[in-house]
Amino acid sequence: MNTELTAIGLGPGDPELITLKGLRALQAAEVIFAPQSRDGDASIALRIAMPWIDQARQRVVTLPLPMTRDSGQLRPAWQAAAEVMVRELHGRRRGVYLLLGDPLLYGTFIYLWRELRLRAPELIVNVIPGITSFAAAAATAGLPLAMADERLIVLPASYETDAATLQRLLSEFATVVLMKAGAAVPSILAALEQLGLLDHALYAERVGLEGEFITRDLRALDPQHRPYLSLIIVRRGELL
Repeated sequence: MNTELTAIGLGPGDPELITLKGLRALQAAEVIFAPQSRDGDASIALRIAMPWIDQARQRVVTLPLPMTRDSGQLRPAWQAAAEVMVRELHGRRRGVYLLLGDPLLYGTFIYLWRELRLRAPELIVNVIPGITSFAAAAATAGLPLAMADERLIVLPASYETDAATLQRLLSEFATVVLMKAGAAVPSILAALEQLGLLDHALYAERVGLEGEFITRDLRALDPQHRPYLSLIIVRRGELL
């Protein structure tokens, strides 16, 4: 019996933004895996998908995964999660792994996939893409991401926060998307002010979730204590 695991990108948070293909895979699954931070918070991915889950028929398994860059903590967590997944999938035909956004864009599934290949090379793995948070935020704000021959770059915010780096990027790309801004927001705003680009940026947090906040008025934004699920889009090209 062939066993399939499908990674489903749920989109940024709104349950209605899951794709039809993702929904069909979710409803066909016998076991559903969802990441959960180790601080005890409920799985956001699971909360998004809950309207579509039949708990009487489908087994739900949460996987504790730390929110850290420490490889000493991450690798053992990926390994332990992969072992749980292989065990739960044994004897079943279909499983799914749920996550925010797109599975292959800074997604937790990339790391789990590596570990699954080592433990279950016969496992058939499928990936269903999801709507990204920056695409959803741009749509809500009416902000073009790229036009004609313009170039766009997507980066993790914590590595691209000084004015010199942003100036170099914006000389090469019309639009710069800085993901997972969080603690880096103060330094990014300072750099944008130095470059005179505060009026050419969009800030968004918890897109599609309760507490969603999207604004183009970065001058009025309190940069302190912004959440991990936040982003900044900087655009030097034409604005609407």
